[in-house]
Amino acid sequence: MKARVMCISTLLATMFFDVNGGALKKHFSKGEQSEKINIEEQKASSEGVVSTASNGSVEVQKSESTVTVPEQPATESPTAAPATAPTEKKEIVGDPVVLRINGRKEFRRSQILDAMKTIPPHMLQGLTPEKIFEILVEQKLHAHLLTEQAKKAGMDRRKEFCDSVEQFKEDQLGRMLLMVELSPKIENESALKARYTKYLVEFKKCNELKVFHIMVNTEAEAKGVLAALGNGEDFSKLAREKSIAPSKDKGGEEGYVPVDMLPPQIKEKIICLKVGEYSKEFTKTDNGYHVFKVADIRETTPQKYDDAVPMLKQVIMHEEATKLLDRLKKGAKIERYHEDGTAAPAPAPAPAAS
Repeated sequence: MKARVMCISTLLATMFFDVNGGALKKHFSKGEQSEKINIEEQKASSEGVVSTASNGSVEVQKSESTVTVPEQPATESPTAAPATAPTEKKEIVGDPVVLRINGRKEFRRSQILDAMKTIPPHMLQGLTPEKIFEILVEQKLHAHLLTEQAKKAGMDRRKEFCDSVEQFKEDQLGRMLLMVELSPKIENESALKARYTKYLVEFKKCNELKVFHIMVNTEAEAKGVLAALGNGEDFSKLAREKSIAPSKDKGGEEGYVPVDMLPPQIKEKIICLKVGEYSKEFTKTDNGYHVFKVADIRETTPQKYDDAVPMLKQVIMHEEATKLLDRLKKGAKIERYHEDGTAAPAPAPAPAAS
């Protein structure tokens, strides 16, 4: 069922957007005139794909033939009609209606501008603000027409729809409560500094390793990497050529990693390595096959306050959320059951935070 919903969602997104992807280079803001964006528009349609040929003409490539449309010359010919001055855009006042459906449902300009802010950049490719606006208006039209038709078919009364709506409401309300309750605490400077003082007291020194890493898909590739290293190949060069890890562009460099944070199966392979050594055996995980190199070993030091603030906020968020949930659990009657329906004991309480 989930797979089917995902496929349908993808189809609808494609129908509504009607673009091949790209990057939004300028942003709209309410009440402000939009800036022009230089574009190089690529657009797939049911009739063909538009592209620009090397001679400057525009080609429409179809499945059976290619039609070439010569580009108009830049200079005006003797018989050409006189050029007209571009019309100036009128200043937009207020929040006008930009779409009305069946005389009832209305969409205003502000709603389209809000929708623009949610578009992932990779969905756009140098489109003008006007074109983006037009696409989103059409998306609102499609979505409303489909929704109304679904209601006529009674789909809004189906159990699976009602259940999914209730689950969404629960998830969103829970997140909203956490944000409303906890945001003031994680933004409080005094609380952050107090938690930083506690962090300094709790901090334990340990070694951290500067790790380089090569990840490949198969055992044969991993053996090939080890053989190449044995023949004197440079680790970073091999990482750029062979690795599929995100660090490949940096020659496999993963930065400094505290020993205590390494997964056990990786830790045992590299903890014994000296500076400059690489693992003589590959490590297999669910992601692939890995070969590691240790470039440096140093003792960890506490982060400075400004660097530690993002981490401190996460810690405070976790601690305060735990306190809130513990308080809510104490005020609720909770009955737990095993998968077979038999009664299950309550989990042991977590140790109190010091």
